[in-house]
Amino acid sequence: MQLKPIADQVVVVLGASSGIGRASALRLAEKGAALVVAARSEPGLQSLVKEITDRGGRAAYVVCDVVDPDQVQAVAEAAVSAYGRIDTWVNVAAVLVHAPFEQTLPEEFRRLMEINYLGQVHGALTALPRLREAGGGALITVSSVESRVALPRHSAYAASKHAVEGMTDALRRDLMAEGAPISVTSIKPATINTPFFTSAAHTLDVEPTGPPPIYQPSVVADCVLYAAEHPVRDLYAGGAGRIMSAVQALAPRLMDAALSRAVPLESTSTPAPGGAPGTLYAPREEDNRAEGDLGARARGVSAYTWLQTHPRAASLLAGGALATAALARNRRHGR
Repeated sequence: MQLKPIADQVVVVLGASSGIGRASALRLAEKGAALVVAARSEPGLQSLVKEITDRGGRAAYVVCDVVDPDQVQAVAEAAVSAYGRIDTWVNVAAVLVHAPFEQTLPEEFRRLMEINYLGQVHGALTALPRLREAGGGALITVSSVESRVALPRHSAYAASKHAVEGMTDALRRDLMAEGAPISVTSIKPATINTPFFTSAAHTLDVEPTGPPPIYQPSVVADCVLYAAEHPVRDLYAGGAGRIMSAVQALAPRLMDAALSRAVPLESTSTPAPGGAPGTLYAPREEDNRAEGDLGARARGVSAYTWLQTHPRAASLLAGGALATAALARNRRHGR
């Protein structure tokens, strides 16, 4: 399957006003893609489009709540009307409830499934016909390491991301059976420095956060750019996420014990008396930033992710390591 260079692509990003979506949109625009960006926050979208166009890029926006499939359809129609087609579709929109299971309300479970899971379903159902009309393309799902490894106090979020992963796997296999020229990629970020945690609904007296290590959103954007040009099944944004997933598969009780002790790492010292409603039902206009407030602790590069997105370099490094090992062995044996 051959995907177009990003400079020749029309790309839709759902959930683009802040965080990972915003960082990805900016990078795609820098590479020359024509963009349609969508989210609930119109001020965030306006500032994003201005930032892109001020740099010489091409972008338009559509206000969209991914819970409503008609609004998602309107995004696709705007992209086709403006640019004639869609080559890559990126689903990013998500929200978080940070609370123990028994303190998470039934309506909060339902709302996260509506946004995090059904939002991805609506995006995929809308994107696929347009990608077929364009002769093929890429459907990119920004999921989470929590689609594999659930964190404490994230039961509703982890459940929604597990649902996304199941849907994505089945969809990919449907398209393979059909022979459709559409690449389906699941990107699984670890803890990322975005406004996501400060936008979470919670009942703590301080702001929540995610467990370290923390990565900058540019690490996820690297994955999005790579998946837009290369048919790849899975990408982990942050090597810590890949390690967690491996330990979960090989030693789940060990992961239970480790993460049960991680609860203190999920809180900051920033006061938030009485908690916060988060962005479950409305965006926070002040959080229209790519990066969050954890920049001093965040890593701008993940060696594991870099190797995933530079497979030739990874092969050369692996070959060099094997050659070095063989040379060392021969020296030990006096050859």
